[in-house]
Amino acid sequence: MPSGAARRIGSLERLLLAPIRLPALLANKLLGGMIFGLTVTAVVLLIALTVFGASRINWFLLLFGLLLSASAFSALGAFVSVAVREVFEAQTLANFVRFPMMFLNGVFVPVESLPGGLQIVARVVPLTYSVEIMREALTGTPFNYGLADLAVLAGFTAVLFALAVRILERETD
Repeated sequence: MPSGAARRIGSLERLLLAPIRLPALLANKLLGGMIFGLTVTAVVLLIALTVFGASRINWFLLLFGLLLSASAFSALGAFVSVAVREVFEAQTLANFVRFPMMFLNGVFVPVESLPGGLQIVARVVPLTYSVEIMREALTGTPFNYGLADLAVLAGFTAVLFALAVRILERETD
């Protein structure tokens, strides 16, 4: 992502000279992040399915869930990286977002059993919806149960991408 390091070494300026619009440039960066995330996920998923089996999987929900989760987290990474000036700031901000997500997403403690305020916070992070989709897909739940979660992840992707584009456009003007 265009960050402090890209600004320091001049790669951001070279990219901005290309005859493509800024949203297309950022979309390509997003796609690269998605491919990386999906590759790592595919390896872990293959190992898990080999060990535990794949008898009741809703493949359609699983694939769409993985795709939209990768896009939402790639958009989150884009937003974080353009919102700061230096790489260490991006890492700090990313950890500030990532750490609470790890504990509020419903993997360790069901979201419904969290205190009211934490339930609200849990519903503001995309990982909660990714966990719900994966749980539904891996237990063979019919596809329509995951539609709301898929829509929320698509919304996260759109909003975070739009914010990242807006910040980058403001910085490059």
